[in-house]
Amino acid sequence: MVARRLGASTFLISLLTASQFAGNISAFLAAHYWQDKPKLPFMVSAWTISRALFLFVAFVSTPLPFVLLVVAYWIVASLPVPGYAEVMRAIYPDAIRGRAMAYVRVGMTACVTVMTPLAGQLLDLVGYQYVFPIAALFGIASGLAFGRIRFQEVVTTTRRPMAALWRLLWEDRRYLAFTVAFFVYGFGCLMIVPLLPIFLVDELHLSYGEVGILGMVNSVCWMLGYVLWGRTVDRRGAFWTLRVNFVLTVAVPLGFFFAWDVRLVALAYVFNGLTTAGIDLGWMTGVIAIARKDRVGDYTALHAFFVGLRGLTAPFLGATLLLVPGIGLRGALLLSAVLIAAGWALFRRMPSSDR
Repeated sequence: MVARRLGASTFLISLLTASQFAGNISAFLAAHYWQDKPKLPFMVSAWTISRALFLFVAFVSTPLPFVLLVVAYWIVASLPVPGYAEVMRAIYPDAIRGRAMAYVRVGMTACVTVMTPLAGQLLDLVGYQYVFPIAALFGIASGLAFGRIRFQEVVTTTRRPMAALWRLLWEDRRYLAFTVAFFVYGFGCLMIVPLLPIFLVDELHLSYGEVGILGMVNSVCWMLGYVLWGRTVDRRGAFWTLRVNFVLTVAVPLGFFFAWDVRLVALAYVFNGLTTAGIDLGWMTGVIAIARKDRVGDYTALHAFFVGLRGLTAPFLGATLLLVPGIGLRGALLLSAVLIAAGWALFRRMPSSDR
């Protein structure tokens, strides 16, 4: 929304969307070079530096520098993703991992729920040049606080070659099926992300405050989703949880497709919040369930790579579809729903039991 208000083109909005996934490619490389080193100090450094970048938003008044700062943020902030999965496996027992991760995220989403409408009002009142630097200070503090976690980290003594990561796809066909299904599903989700600000601003003409309320609806459902899916992951398994969330996600693009006012958009945000929580818990616990105990970071790195690959392509396809006669914005939304449903169909063919 800020980028659009600054005058960002459809291309820049697509770049903004893709940027959060560009870092996943670098995370794949980081996972290789940090195999034989402690992960926690690296994670804290990356998170602190990335969040500090938003201090410079105070000096930004045009769309391009704003977009470039966000791109830099995501590239640096995504580097620790494989290490984060290893930390989650190390500090939480298998039997309660879903609930433990969920409860931590409930606290996070509770904060988001309170701050989203407030941030929307502050953006209207004082502008982004004040809001982003203040948020950066809190982000820096949270990264430093994470560094105080104490656990027994297992560091390998040897570094496996990069080719060993790719061989996992052929050695573990269950993981290959998981990856393909997730790629198709995620492609459908991401192709419409740059279109939604355009839809909200250009078609529905919503203010920052109204978008803030929609964000609050999303955050409340996101928080409730963590409570629901955290228990579900522990009781029914990661893969059952993911299958349910895949099919529920179809309601998100369809909600926008049929929306002519804010009511159906609000319903789409309800499903988006619920499924965001389910997918967040499901993918990580699913990877941990599939992976061999000594290679969780490798499996996570591969997952991150494919998340990055689809994130660097899908938003630009969505933006391109706006220009195709007979498709446009609502046609892209419908295609998104079809791809998400296809991802669900592929995921159904996977064995359902976790190990």
